[in-house]
Amino acid sequence: MGASLLRYLAIKVHQSVLTQSYARIVIIGAYTRYSASSIPFNLEKTDKPFNWERPTARHDITTNTLYIECFPGLDHLSHYAEIISTYLALLNRPDLTSPALVSYIPTSPGDTHAALRQTNLVDFPGEGVDTVILGLVWHLPSLTETQKWEGAGPWQWIVRTFPGGRKVAFLGFKPAFWGCISGEVIHFLTSRFREIREVVYLGKLGTLVPGLAPNRWLATGEESLVNGATVRWTNCLEGVLGDKKRECVVSGRHVTLGSVLHETREWYDGMKDRADFVDPEIGMMAQAAVRSGVGYGYLHMVTDNLGRKYEEDLSNEREVGVLKGREKLHRVVEEVLGEYANSGLGGRDRFGGTKSHLRA
Repeated sequence: MGASLLRYLAIKVHQSVLTQSYARIVIIGAYTRYSASSIPFNLEKTDKPFNWERPTARHDITTNTLYIECFPGLDHLSHYAEIISTYLALLNRPDLTSPALVSYIPTSPGDTHAALRQTNLVDFPGEGVDTVILGLVWHLPSLTETQKWEGAGPWQWIVRTFPGGRKVAFLGFKPAFWGCISGEVIHFLTSRFREIREVVYLGKLGTLVPGLAPNRWLATGEESLVNGATVRWTNCLEGVLGDKKRECVVSGRHVTLGSVLHETREWYDGMKDRADFVDPEIGMMAQAAVRSGVGYGYLHMVTDNLGRKYEEDLSNEREVGVLKGREKLHRVVEEVLGEYANSGLGGRDRFGGTKSHLRA
């Protein structure tokens, strides 16, 4: 991220970290958003319906410990611990906590699953749903139409049956299902609703290809390197991409990485010939989809470039030029998914047509 790193960290670090020196700062897995003792982050982007809740803070004055409360997920906790410790190291202020005193308490997949069970995801009406779309679902107005988002809690949804007979659920989450949390979401849904045929994920990612300018391209693919193993699947969106693959959609190899702070120059040099795209969730979701026997596809905006410095990156996402570029891409995504949602089901059995596998 280079020169943009400090700007990126400044918009991520909870304000409580910068008010005093603590005996410890501990990142924990706890979704306590509406607890009286939890302090919300004051830079949350509340102008969007989903993916805006960020970790809260709680100060234990008896031990002078600041707890940063994240939705449980190992990648999520590790990411926030690195964000805070790196920012404190760069500031190097004697009146603040030493970065050496920042730590996190690891969580397990069982902890994530338990946290999901405690949300209103248990109320999701998934019976008979063929396709679940996750991620940037609020950018699909022509598909969700004028239907009201339902669900009282962090999850909300719109469920529609399209003319071709496909029943599609648009499922939004107010926190972030960062990294391994995303895979547990897939496991949760597919274990409860056996009718689900495929999951589609819409989001943002970084590219290792120098020539792909941020906010001008969409990325897709059918493989990801996850913890040293390649996960492969059949891209369920491939058949509806058509001319878009010549215009603004590029297909490539993906690598799953738990934090953007791991995207160092050394990491890039070792990975640039092995992968084209990087983010924390795509491979985790793919792995869960493969193991659950459901189809999978992603269509992500390229929003950062690791191979060449562009003016637009993750530190200035709210600038007008960035937003205009992304709005054009949202419309392409909407067109692609509209064609997919209106396509027939083709009689494919849930376990009969994914052609997906894991390769060590």
